[in-house]
Amino acid sequence: MFLCQPLLEVLAGRGIEDIDAFLKVASWNDLPDPFAIPSMERATARVLDAIRNRERITIFWRLRLRWGLGTHISRCLPTGLGAAPRTYLPHRDEGYGLGSTTVHRFSCTGTDLLITVDNGINARAAVRLAQRLGIDVVVIDHHRIQEQAETTAVWSDAFCGAGLAAMFAWALALKAGWNDAKVEHLLSGCGPYAAIASIADCVPLLNGTRTLARLGLAELSRSRHRGLQELLKTACTDPSQPDSREVAFGLAPRINAAGRMAHPAEALAVFEAALDEEAARQSVDRLNQLNVERRRTVKAHFEEFVEAVGTNVPVVLVVYRKTSPKGIAGLLASKCAERYFVPSIVLVPSTTPGLVVGSGRSVPGVDLVETLRAIRDLFLRFGGHAQAVGLTMAVEHIGECRKQFARSLEQMASPDSQTVNAEAELNLSIAGRHFDEQLLLLEPFGEGNRPPAFSIRMAEVLSVRNKWARIWQGRSSVEVLCWDVPITEQMKGDFIVEFYGKTRILRGFTPR
Repeated sequence: MFLCQPLLEVLAGRGIEDIDAFLKVASWNDLPDPFAIPSMERATARVLDAIRNRERITIFWRLRLRWGLGTHISRCLPTGLGAAPRTYLPHRDEGYGLGSTTVHRFSCTGTDLLITVDNGINARAAVRLAQRLGIDVVVIDHHRIQEQAETTAVWSDAFCGAGLAAMFAWALALKAGWNDAKVEHLLSGCGPYAAIASIADCVPLLNGTRTLARLGLAELSRSRHRGLQELLKTACTDPSQPDSREVAFGLAPRINAAGRMAHPAEALAVFEAALDEEAARQSVDRLNQLNVERRRTVKAHFEEFVEAVGTNVPVVLVVYRKTSPKGIAGLLASKCAERYFVPSIVLVPSTTPGLVVGSGRSVPGVDLVETLRAIRDLFLRFGGHAQAVGLTMAVEHIGECRKQFARSLEQMASPDSQTVNAEAELNLSIAGRHFDEQLLLLEPFGEGNRPPAFSIRMAEVLSVRNKWARIWQGRSSVEVLCWDVPITEQMKGDFIVEFYGKTRILRGFTPR
């Protein structure tokens, strides 16, 4: 094995037995058979029938990044087969899933086949209404099943919504009889979107999802799509080699900012600017503006939140923010979970009087869906996955939700510690260009494949500037980002540094 010893120790410590298979250059043939996903055969046959019979097709997607990317993927293939599906992009005030009002709108405007992407698996009543109104429904979703809608449902929790849409597009192309070259061209076009969404959606980057994300990152780096090129320029230090951290904290927030601060169509404009350089530049500039606005808004509201919470942090946080915009509830919940390391739910007023809507984010060791399942009677709508949920409830149930949520968590084992432990020891003398090239083979990092953390022993802080510090060991040094570890010049001891893409993050320090 040509890997350096510290990286070998990391993989061995994670229980990866076939290291060659884990590191080898991925190909589309490494993906699992799309027809192994339940109902894929039936769903693709139904969509092909609709295309051949010139039925009116509508694709419905939820807000934000992965849903928009999933719909973009699922729309491209029917278009390639000669169909002209309509895409419906709801404003955040319309809610986050398929509802009766939306179904009635589709019925009035004319829809024979409705395809939902990354939602719909639990929309039992809405799907039943659609069927009564003469609309057939195909669901493509990965969320945890609560009350499965009785319709053709392509469901798998092995992929995010956009990843599942890519597998659906692949299966549809095979079902349509496309040749190998045409299918590979399709997958190359879908790959970048599926990779961005897989990394951003916090799904485990393992098995098929990891393969899809690796292939998509490679396609993203060489994409000639003008919109994607402009996004990479503004979000990555090296647009020719984007890494998972730049996708998670650079590309994804910009795309998400459209649905959070304005309308998701603002993001879709970037994906549709494949050849028009000026349109791509203008649409990305708009996303940058919305992202700045998003950061400013979240910062202001979170500062108010921190002041209100104080130092007495409960075992869970369930907070009702009357003044917070609906689009940032999930971001506030995420920042709460990171800051206080407790499962957090942030609720904001709904457009329906007497109701609140909210987003929840968890911490390692706490499955949010399973924990809240015991009190689901308090919610009008509820769904998601282990680390993130969305819900709707009556405002008078907030106090009871807070009490029962805390009681449910107290009966579980304590959440995993926030402490990052070193997986191997690293001498900075080998942490050069060759090491970085080998580190890339472990990408993409994220849920289920965390960035490796190394112990750097007997080192010293040479300089500190803002949140950055330079650590020396012998004749070698590394620049690290210091978010949570207080650091001063001339500190000596052992450091724990996380290697996340091109960024090194200080996670721990023991003085000597």
